[in-house]
Order: sequence, then structure tokens, then C-alpha cells
Amino acid sequence: MKKLERRLGLGAVVSISVSAMLGSGIFVLPGIAAISTGPSVWLAYILASLSVLPAALSKSELATAMPTSGGTYVYLERTFGPLVGTISGLGLWLSLLLKATFALMGFGAYLKILAPQVQLVPTSLAILAFICILNIFGVGKVSGLLMVVVGLCIVLLAGVSAGAVFTFNSAYLDPLFPGGLTGLASATALVFVSYAGVTKVAAIAEEIKEPERNLPRGILISLALVTFVYAGVSFLLFGNLPISEIANNLRPIYSLALTVQGPLLGTITAVIAVLTMSSMANSGLLAASRFPFAMARDQLLPSFLGRLNRKYLTPVWSIIISGLLMAFVLLNMDVAKIAKFASAFMLIIYMAENISVIVLREARVQWYKPDYKSPLYPFTQIIGILLNGILLSYMGYTLVMPAIMSICIPGLIIFVLYSRRKTSRKGVLGIRGKRQDLVEEKVEVVSRARLEDMDLSVDANVVVALFGKERSPEMLIEMGVALAEHGNCEVAHITEVPEQTDLNDLMDEPAELRSLRRRVVAMAVEKKEPITFDPVVSHDLAKTVFHISQRLHCQWLLIEWRGKTAGAFTIHNPMGWLKGHLRCNLGIFRDAGVRYIRKILCFITGEESDAIVISTADHLAEVNRADITLLSILPENSPEEVQQRTERDLKELAKTCISRTSVELIESDEAIDTVISQTVEYDLFIFGGSQHTFVSNLFGSVDDRLMAKAACSVISVQSAPEYESDEDLKDYFN
Repeated sequence: MKKLERRLGLGAVVSISVSAMLGSGIFVLPGIAAISTGPSVWLAYILASLSVLPAALSKSELATAMPTSGGTYVYLERTFGPLVGTISGLGLWLSLLLKATFALMGFGAYLKILAPQVQLVPTSLAILAFICILNIFGVGKVSGLLMVVVGLCIVLLAGVSAGAVFTFNSAYLDPLFPGGLTGLASATALVFVSYAGVTKVAAIAEEIKEPERNLPRGILISLALVTFVYAGVSFLLFGNLPISEIANNLRPIYSLALTVQGPLLGTITAVIAVLTMSSMANSGLLAASRFPFAMARDQLLPSFLGRLNRKYLTPVWSIIISGLLMAFVLLNMDVAKIAKFASAFMLIIYMAENISVIVLREARVQWYKPDYKSPLYPFTQIIGILLNGILLSYMGYTLVMPAIMSICIPGLIIFVLYSRRKTSRKGVLGIRGKRQDLVEEKVEVVSRARLEDMDLSVDANVVVALFGKERSPEMLIEMGVALAEHGNCEVAHITEVPEQTDLNDLMDEPAELRSLRRRVVAMAVEKKEPITFDPVVSHDLAKTVFHISQRLHCQWLLIEWRGKTAGAFTIHNPMGWLKGHLRCNLGIFRDAGVRYIRKILCFITGEESDAIVISTADHLAEVNRADITLLSILPENSPEEVQQRTERDLKELAKTCISRTSVELIESDEAIDTVISQTVEYDLFIFGGSQHTFVSNLFGSVDDRLMAKAACSVISVQSAPEYESDEDLKDYFN
């Protein structure tokens, strides 16, 4: 597949990001925000910037993981599935349209300075019609001149600010908070839309040089620059004009220029403001019209929205519908309400981006490999979610609920009536959720090619599943061969890819898989064991593992897992899911680099799992000519009769082993730490795995501690559950 050339450096990233933010946020919004918080608007800009920061970091991570994804809509669709994808796509579409409409209102306000006889709404509608025609005929890219316009805008604001410093009157800033903290919070939520363009540059991450460095740096630098401009200019604005002249003023920068430098600079300000906001409205419609187009291509909206005009190669219907919706907003909403709705939509979208990072990291999706990772995870995302939620609450129930309903209700209706019948995608959250489909579906097509291409005519005693991060695949395969007892051992290398990726595009084996295949074949020849190797590409890792084990009727599934690392934040534990849903014995192995197994330690707890622990240890000891030690831990000061009974039981268990077996009984109130300390003297440690729970997923389980802390290689074993009927199995999966 062809890739875009990486030609954009840090300077280009900053320029693009800044150009996407400067405009109506400073030329119009200060006058509207002043109604809520008075002269402290500059502080509202700073607080809004801090609230944007977590989402900016999260989107930088998402963009480097999915550089060709097409933006936030696909990030959310891949994470949460087509229902949320439909709703979020509509939300992003509406938010961009509202911001473009807001720019049109500002355009009309400043145009009246140059032509006082024009009417605001009719003029805005006229420029909207012109912009729609530009986009339909494919010349919407004239918005590329925005870079020049933004340069002029920055020079203008710098000149006006320089003059405003000498006429600054601090008396105008008193009182600073006429609306109190509530007013400041409301103004912060209102001006939030000013930063909506900060992450637009993430959509072209594939064209950025060293995106893992330049993308987050560029976003942070541009956010800091624009925050400085917004806060600095608004601070000088309120220090030069009384609040009565600014509140509800749709052209506050013109008023400032007129006061500081006179009519000439005021006229220049009006001209540059008209150019800036008309360009922003054009680029906003251009970007917004691509959302219905992309959603139609993904079969979430009717197909006619995804068609390009044969002559102009533009999505005509998507542009027309976007333009009509902008016209409806212009005719039915005032400028303040437009800004508030746009901010509400962006707050919701930014919350969803923060949540997406948490879901994708905790789901341990194999294909999610961002070059840049958000710092201080998950606290950055949690703080972002809380800040955005607080700002939403200050916008008021009567505004937020209509904003949410205007997205959710149409999105739900479209999904139920159309999208649901056109797509079977689940999203990462759906794939990692309850899996009733694994019981009901008897045949599933996945694979590098497909499962059908695998040799399923002969059952496998053991399936060794490789996920690409094993310390030593050969050692894991050797374990599998030993457990197979000279039966068939199937080695399945499973690669998980996003649902939107066509599996037929991944037929070619990469070099590392060809190398692994060669080594597996060499191992089969050397050991004279029946080992087969199959690379599998899947949209659904859990489903693939389940179907391979089911269709090969294997006795064992063997995988590698290093356990939950200390201090990690996790909700989903992939190993925990497998423990509860497989229909064969499960062996989870952690390789500590031990090549020769001569001493095996078994942790005996008196549970049902002891049987499979001992039988597994005995077989591995026989293959490796190793000695076995059965270890049991009793609380300190246990009664002598309990000690004698436990020791007697251990010796009885030892008699069932073919290999040389000894027993050891230790008294300790710190059983797990004691067991871990004992592993120093052994090559392999075997214990019985326990069922996962939500609490163990969140904070880690005893199994995780044993797997992560043992000094030697470890294998956790668990017997296949027994079911009396298919109904029992279905109940178990739910």
C-alpha cells in the first residue's frame, strides 16, 4: 500500500495547528464571554486551554497509533463500535458546522463596518452559498491561503496589542469577577470552542516527520502560542475599554483598534477579520462535509452521501446537506447559542477521546502501537474527563441536554434503521465484552489467510498461541511439544488488526514470520515431533483463539503472559478472560530465560487444581529428567496435627508421580512472599490458576504476583471446565 511522504516538520505542524484556531475565537467571542464573567475573560481562555490539554495529548497518541485513520470519528468507531461511531461522527460533523457558522456570523459583523448597509444574516447566507459553490466545484482548497491570512492576523493583533499597552487603564478591570466563579466557569465552557482546531493537525500524522516527537510538540507549542494570544489580547482589550462597550459586542477587536490607533487601523482590522473568518468558514465546511462522506463509505450513512461527482470529484450531496444545515442554524440560532452548542459538542468529543485512550490501552489491543504515549497515564485522561465534565455542568442542563440529544437521538435512529444492517463491526469494546457469539457461531472465517486454510483435518493435542511479544517462542513451543506427549502440536502466530482492515491485504508474510516458520520446521525435524505452524491474522483475538482450540479439539492451549506489572492501571485482563472462557486446559507461561529444567517446584494449596499441577509437573519432569518438590504453606503456629496431616497428604500426592518427588512444608503468615522466595532454588515453578474477577483485573491477583515476581520460569495451569449441556455453556459465557 502506498504511503504519504513524511515531509512536514515541527514548524509546519505549529503553523497548521495555529491556523486552525485563530479567528472568531478572538475576533468575536470576548464580547459574548464578557456577559458571563466580565473583565476576567482572559483567565477563562487560560482555563479552557488547560482543559483542552489532556485531549490534545490523547489525540496525539491516537494519531500516531492510527496515522491514516481519518480523525476522531474513526478513533471512536474503532474503539466503541459503529453505534458510537455513528453518533460521534454526527457530533463531529455538527461541531465543525457550528464553528463554521459562528465564523460566518463574525464575518457578517465585521463586514458591516466596511459596508454598513448590509444585513448580518442575509450577508452570512450569501457568503455561505458562495462557499458551498466553491466546495462543489472543487476549489475549496483556496483555503490554503489561510496560512497567509493567519500571518497577517498575528501581525495585526501584535500591532494592536503594542499600542494597547500604553493606553491600559486598570480601573476598567474592576470588578474582575462580577459573575463569581460560576460566571468564570460558564465563560470557560463558552470559549472552549476557540481551541477546537488544536488537534486538527493529527489527521495528517502520516505526513509528519518523526510524528512521535513533532506531533505532540507541535500541538503543545501551538496551544501555548494561541493561549498567549487569546489571553494577552483579551486582557489588553478589557484594560482599554469599559465593560459596557465590550459585552455582547460582536466586533470587539475593531473597537480596540479604533480606540488605540484610530479609524485607519480599525478599517485594516475589519478587512483582516473578514478574510480570516471567511477562510475559516470555507475550511470548516470543507472539513465538515467529509464526515458524512467518510461515514457513508463505512456504511453508517446512506451510500449517496459517499459518492463523488464524476466531473468535479467532490462529495456534492454531503456538501449541500452541510450547507443547508448551516443555513438552518444561521436562521434559527443567535450567535451566543451557536458558540455554546459548538463548545458543548467539542467538550463531549474530547471526553470521548480521553476515554478511547484508556479503553485501547486497557484492552491490550495488539494493533494499538502508538509511537507517542500520553504522559502520566491514566491520570492525564481522568483529569481531562473530569475537567470537561465540570465545564459541561456549568453550561447548564437546558443547553447540554439538547446538545446531547441532538446528536444521540438522530445517531441512534440512523443506526437502528440503516447502519446496523450494513455493518457487523463491534469495535474494541464490543470485542472485549461478553462473547455470546463464541458459543452461537460454529464456524468463523479469519486468517492470513483464513482458519479454513489451516490443516484442521487432524486434531492437535496442544495449541501454542504466539502473539508476537514472546521472550523466546522456541521455549514456549518446547513446552507445548512436551505437553503434547508425542501428539500433534499446532503453533498459531496470531496478529490482531483493526476491523476496518481487509484481511486479504495482509496475505504476504513479513520477514519475522518467515524466520519463525523456518525455526519451527527445524525444531520439528530435530525433535522428530509433529509440529505445524500457521500465521493467522484476525480482527478478533479472543474469537480466533477460541475457534482454533474448539475446532482442533485440543487438550491444551499454551500462551505466554508476564503478569500484571506493579503499579499498572488495568480494567481488562486478557489472560483473565481466557481463564474463564476456554474449553480446554490452559497453560500460561512466563519465560525467565531458564534453558534447562532440572528442578521443578509445585505450589500445593489443597484445591482441585492440585491434580493438574501435579500431573503437569510429573510429565514435564519426565521429559526433562527433572526432580519435583511439592510445597505447601501453613500459617505460623499451626497445630501439630494439622502439620502432620498436611505432610501426610503431600507424601500421598508424591507417590502418584513417576519422577523423583520430595515434599516441603513451611509455616509462614506471608504465603505468597514465601513461595516467591523459594523459587530462587528452582528452574520451573508450577501453580494452579484461579478465576479472574473485576477486583483482580483492577488491582492484580495472586496469580499476577506469582507470575511477575518468581525468580525462575513459571507456568500457571488450569483444567478445562466441564459442562453438562450447551445451555450450561451459554450461561457460563454470559
